[in-house]
Amino acid sequence: MYKSEPNATPRGCYRAIPDDEAVRAAEAGGYVSPTFTEWMMDGVWPDDISPKQAADMIDYYVELVGVDHVGIATDDMFSTELVVEFATANASMYDDGGYMINAFNKGATGNGELAKILAAITDNLWARGYTNEDLAKIYGGNKMRVYAQVWEGKPPQQFLEEYPERLRMRQEFMQRFPTH
Repeated sequence: MYKSEPNATPRGCYRAIPDDEAVRAAEAGGYVSPTFTEWMMDGVWPDDISPKQAADMIDYYVELVGVDHVGIATDDMFSTELVVEFATANASMYDDGGYMINAFNKGATGNGELAKILAAITDNLWARGYTNEDLAKIYGGNKMRVYAQVWEGKPPQQFLEEYPERLRMRQEFMQRFPTH
């Protein structure tokens, strides 16, 4: 993804796994989740990622592995301060040829991008023909399915049968314990 952008690295995205690994994850019943934090997107930073770019990434992976195997990364941050401090102190832990530290040194600062643009991403995906069911899978359903399989030992079909009840319970929980 984004390998054709000016100044892009061969990987295209610092956090992306190669396509063959994404396919292998899907074949094993798992899912992949693109990140929308701009400094992780080679050749795109330091500008903030646009809703269209985020939708492009989701669409790319849906085309590659199918809607049942795509999620969204949940590692948005609202400050890079602690990440920069940790990464700088532990640069040898990152097998990225110095990419992340270089991104910070060049001024990459975007954070919390998903939180800023999720509604616009949703509009963009609807315009591309994605259904509410597709978005429910991408925005958490696929993750819930994999967690149920791994942590609870639920076969995929059993999870699908229980999914409506899980959603109902989640709604009830949210009404009982609202957040701000």
